[in-house]
Amino acid sequence: MAPPLLVGLDMGTTRVKAVAVDLAGQQVAEAALPTPWRHHGAEADLDPIELAATATAVLTMLSADPGWPAGAKVAGIGVTGMAETGVLLDAAGQVVAPALAWHDPRGEVEFIEQHISRSEFHRHVGMRLNSKPSVAKILWLQRNIPGAEKAVRHLCVAEWIVFHFGGEHVGELSLTSRTGLFDIVTCQPWEQTLKLTGDLLPSRFVVAGEDCGVVSGDLPDAYLAATLTVAGMDHQSAAFASGAAISGALFNSMGTAEAIMRFEPAPISRDQLELLVDQDAAVLWGVIPDHVCILGATLAGLSLERVHALLGIKDRDQSRELARAALNIDRSKSALKLDPASHRGLRLSGIDDDASPALTWRVAVEDLLEQSATMLSFVESVVGPRTSAVVGGGWIHDMMVADVKKRQLGDYRVCEVNEPGAVGAALFAGIATGVVTRPGPFERPTWPQA
Repeated sequence: MAPPLLVGLDMGTTRVKAVAVDLAGQQVAEAALPTPWRHHGAEADLDPIELAATATAVLTMLSADPGWPAGAKVAGIGVTGMAETGVLLDAAGQVVAPALAWHDPRGEVEFIEQHISRSEFHRHVGMRLNSKPSVAKILWLQRNIPGAEKAVRHLCVAEWIVFHFGGEHVGELSLTSRTGLFDIVTCQPWEQTLKLTGDLLPSRFVVAGEDCGVVSGDLPDAYLAATLTVAGMDHQSAAFASGAAISGALFNSMGTAEAIMRFEPAPISRDQLELLVDQDAAVLWGVIPDHVCILGATLAGLSLERVHALLGIKDRDQSRELARAALNIDRSKSALKLDPASHRGLRLSGIDDDASPALTWRVAVEDLLEQSATMLSFVESVVGPRTSAVVGGGWIHDMMVADVKKRQLGDYRVCEVNEPGAVGAALFAGIATGVVTRPGPFERPTWPQA
């Protein structure tokens, strides 16, 4: 009989992706499908039933991958995913409304402000009061979608998929922290926002990697009776796979969005919470027990993609040559600079006779990444210096980006894990089944047969 596999499923903004991993940590199969959003201008939503069907299809594709060992069974499935987007269920467990994208502008922000001040919201929720927290989206759905008022439960996307596959109603702390219905300081539901929405949170709260039930149907036989776990917020799951979900450590993800995450022992004071949130650094519970995660993000990666397009970069060879040339440019001889904060998009100014594609790339990288450097300095002024740094994501392989990060962070380790969010979810599946030992707060996770 083939050794058991661990499966990680990442319910991402762009794709629903899955990996199957053996007990030595080797990825033996992978599969993905686009996340089934319905777009209406700036608005985006999806049918939770269609999303669950997409997750089923991805796992079915995964078990049909040529790399899947013949006869292999799955011991555990971990599900991670985007936060804020959630599913409303009635008393019978039926979906009663579409799920709004985390970036969808619809949300009853003014209604919340009529009952709760921004300062009070920030000091309890750990997020800015805008349309992103789930509470704003829930209220919009309850006011605008017939039947949504019948909801008795709100599940974040990963929690919904676990429930759909046969698991329990649970609230995983890193995801529940993004609803706006939870007090980050006390680690308890927050009555002030629940008064507005009704009591929609599950009765059981878990940390990523806790047993949340078993698969009971809707999947191929290889998955039946596999242990299910909610593997937390996708960024944190990726940090876990990267060995950066460690007390005092920094994880810097250089993908389409640049994310900066610090893991710190709980509790955090309300004054610290408000100070961080006021500077747009969110605070949520971590995927490692008894720790909070401080999260700052910029759109640096997306902006770098736009500059690449502007410069006509179409492949890796061109990208590599551009970065190499940029490293040898002295920008002090030119007035060229990039403003990343313009509401109309990026703005280049000071274009003079010294301007060139290589100079433009150097200026773009340095000026865009200055945002994260500022955020990092601020976070460290509040919680103290980092103990280590790990950088992941595609952009860290650009020589110009790597040079700037070296200047910002000093020594850092590069994460080379493929699909780290899904791999982190597989690790949490191993913890839920007992085949992977949960690491201590200062330890990196290890595969049992590595």
